[in-house]
Amino acid sequence: MSNLVASVFALSLVSTPAVVPSWSTYWSSLAESAQSWSAYFAPAAAAKRPAYRPKASEVLLMVQAFYDATTDLQANFTQTYYNSTFRTETVTGGQLKLKKPGMMLWDYAGQAEHDFYADGKKLWIVEHDTRQVTTSSMDENPDLNAAMQFLFGGDRLVREFLVRYAKDDRIQKYGDADHHVLELKPKKKQSRYKGLVLVVHATTGRVDGFTVYNHDGSTNYFRLDGVATNRGLDAKTFKFEVPNGYVKSTVAAEG
Repeated sequence: MSNLVASVFALSLVSTPAVVPSWSTYWSSLAESAQSWSAYFAPAAAAKRPAYRPKASEVLLMVQAFYDATTDLQANFTQTYYNSTFRTETVTGGQLKLKKPGMMLWDYAGQAEHDFYADGKKLWIVEHDTRQVTTSSMDENPDLNAAMQFLFGGDRLVREFLVRYAKDDRIQKYGDADHHVLELKPKKKQSRYKGLVLVVHATTGRVDGFTVYNHDGSTNYFRLDGVATNRGLDAKTFKFEVPNGYVKSTVAAEG
C-alpha cells in the first residue's frame, strides 16, 4: 500500500468513529423487520368492486332481466335510517315480501314500527303499538310506487332513471367483490327523494341493497339477506284484515 493510500485509510479510521449499535437500536430494527414481513404475508384487503366492470347501463339491464323472471320475492331486511338534522342513525329490520303485480309487505320486527301492506290497489299502514290502521289508494302514493319500481325492476327502471357507477366513497361503503354499486337519478323530479343507490349482485343482477337519498339530506339504507324468489306467495298475504280493537281510518283521494 502506498504512503498516500495508507495515510488516507488511516485518516478515515480516525475521523470516522466506529458505530456500535445499542440494544435498543437492535430490537427496533428487528421490530421493523417483523412488521415488514407481516405486512408482506398479510392477506390483501377485500376488493370493493368486481374484477369485471361492464357499462352501468348494462348492469341495470341485468337488474331488469332478473326481475322480469321473478314473480315473487321474500327476504330479511335491515334498515338504517340517517337523520341529517340530528345526525343520528336508527336501525330496524324485519321481513320483506313482494309479488307481481304491485303487491308488497314490509313486516317490521318491532311493535313500535309501522307495517306496510299493499295488494296492488290498496295500502294499509298498521301501527300495532297504538292499534291504528290507515288505508289509502296506492295511486295516492307515488313514492311507494317508485319503491316498487326499483325493487322489482322492469323496463320503467331503464326508461325513467339516469344511471352511472357510484362515486368511490359510496363504493367503499356499500360495495364488495361480488356487487356493483350504481347511482340512479330520476329523470323527473320526485317529491320526496332525489336519488337512489343500488347494490347489484354482479352475476345474477339481483338487488341486495339500496339507499334512498332524500331532499332533506336524510338517507334510508336497506340491506337484503336470504333472498328467495318464485316461491308461490299467496296474494292473501298482502291484504291486512283489521283485527278487533284496532281503529281504522281512510285517507281520501285529493281533487
